[in-house]
Amino acid sequence: MRLFSRKVNLIIAGTCVACLFYGCQKAPDVELAEAKAALKAALDVEADKYMTKNFQNVQRVVEEAEKEIAKQKSSFFLTRKYTRVTKLLKSATDIAKEIAVDAPKAKENIVAQVKENLALTKSMLNETENDLKKASKLKSKKSLVPDLKNELKVADSIATVAAAEFEAGDVLKASKSLDEFQASIKSITDQLKGQPDM
Repeated sequence: MRLFSRKVNLIIAGTCVACLFYGCQKAPDVELAEAKAALKAALDVEADKYMTKNFQNVQRVVEEAEKEIAKQKSSFFLTRKYTRVTKLLKSATDIAKEIAVDAPKAKENIVAQVKENLALTKSMLNETENDLKKASKLKSKKSLVPDLKNELKVADSIATVAAAEFEAGDVLKASKSLDEFQASIKSITDQLKGQPDM
């Protein structure tokens, strides 16, 4: 009888210790706050614009962690587990800090690329215009020239819009406009090359 009583006491004591250990696991509120602060710091340096995918991935991890914390808080206190969420939040914080450091450099690179592309637009327009003049003298390409001249005017207006967007400080819009400009010039050039000379 005494042996049985002793085993029961040990089981009860062990259960109490386990309940205290598991029941005392706290939600990673500090880690969540740190992750949100790091995400805010990345947002302040425009990482959402210049490092979009990385920023969105970190943001998604933080949102998923918040959902998991809410789910764990609503579960029975003995079954709560925050280790995975804590690790996720720590890595999200580290990545958000890296993004905050790298975003200004990414912005500089995009600005430099847009400046370089804007400088090339005039020469691309002039070169394409010269190609159209040469094509107008060729019998096989003469019929294409009027339509291609209209396309060249559209490309010129796109380049003007890109320059205005850049001057207004909207580097990303200017970059997209320059991509459109380059596609337009490429289309004209491809059409000129596509017709055989006769």
